[in-house]
Amino acid sequence: MSTTVVYSIYIKAPAQRIWKALTTPEDTSRWGYGGSVEIDPHPGGDYRSLSTEEMKQMGMGDVAVQGRVIEIDEPRRLVLDWAPTWYPGAEATRLTWELTEYPSGLTQVVLTHDVTNNTQLLAEVSGGADPQTGGGGWPWALSDLKSLLETGQSMDELAG
Repeated sequence: MSTTVVYSIYIKAPAQRIWKALTTPEDTSRWGYGGSVEIDPHPGGDYRSLSTEEMKQMGMGDVAVQGRVIEIDEPRRLVLDWAPTWYPGAEATRLTWELTEYPSGLTQVVLTHDVTNNTQLLAEVSGGADPQTGGGGWPWALSDLKSLLETGQSMDELAG
């Protein structure tokens, strides 16, 4: 059984705009599960995704995910050691974002998440359950990222 998931989508936005959406708190708070990101953008730098108020009401602490920057090549590649705090003491997994911008204005976004070090995460990151309770995984989060960048609104904003 593979413990790596790979998702590839195309977003009609420049790679630099997508990069900003992945790495700045004003953007990360608007898509996916909504946690603001704090990132020290150099190899070895700290990475933290903060919990939203809704997450805290579900019993999470202030930080949802913590880790380290392994590789950074703005705006093309970001590799993180990624450890969700809801599995205390678990080893970090490896999350890789790769962006390829094409002359047409499209950017391919490839997300690779190797959960070999924490296989219990596989079902969660693969999605397929209720996204409102955290079950949408990366497919839901990537869909929300695409919606935000192409329409200016998250899926929740579009539905509301």
